[in-house]
Amino acid sequence: MAFPCCCCSWFSVAGEEREPLNIQHPNKCRESNRTAGFSKDKPLTVKRVNMPEIDTLFDNIAETFNKQQGNCLALWEAIQGLKKVYNCSPASYLSVCMEKIQQEHSDYSVQVHMEGYRFGLNVGDKEIPEQLKQAQEQVGELNRATIGIISSHTKLQEMIHSVLQSQDKLRERIKVTNSEHLDWIRLEGNLTENIEKIRLAEQFSKQYKEEANGVLREMSKSAGLAS
Repeated sequence: MAFPCCCCSWFSVAGEEREPLNIQHPNKCRESNRTAGFSKDKPLTVKRVNMPEIDTLFDNIAETFNKQQGNCLALWEAIQGLKKVYNCSPASYLSVCMEKIQQEHSDYSVQVHMEGYRFGLNVGDKEIPEQLKQAQEQVGELNRATIGIISSHTKLQEMIHSVLQSQDKLRERIKVTNSEHLDWIRLEGNLTENIEKIRLAEQFSKQYKEEANGVLREMSKSAGLAS
């Protein structure tokens, strides 16, 4: 899977309908528009503008966003995996699924442990069944993906903001640096396309963080840290 994540076709599981993270809203990881070739089934790619430091910045934005998108995909896959194994409704809250896991494995003292952004399934000292091992692994992957989304969000927003704030200056620099009219027109077009894409990436990144925060709220509830 997804994040989360813009609505990439590769966020879907073959043979399954796309499902929401919870009953309140559809999974933002898989929600997308189409702008300048940046669509639901493609990662963010950028074009050269012939200014090395700006090209590097665009490359860093694309790399950071694509990692965040991948984490949102992993988040969606982990949730879907848990719901499928424990026959939870696709529209059910994650905390409901966690409660069902605890009920089905009541002999193993299953507890949701949470500290800061880190969470996991703690079990007793007994040898646990394979199904519960899989649940532990899925929750571990869910935590890794959630932290990945949140940790990259601020850096990504700052990089995008710096470009959007200076786009007029960048256009002027492109014009001054590239005296050939056709080069200037082509590179300015590349800059315009990149800016369109990163504006959309900025929106998606905020949606990914909303999904990650939703996971944290649900796991906090399961751990007894929130009502």
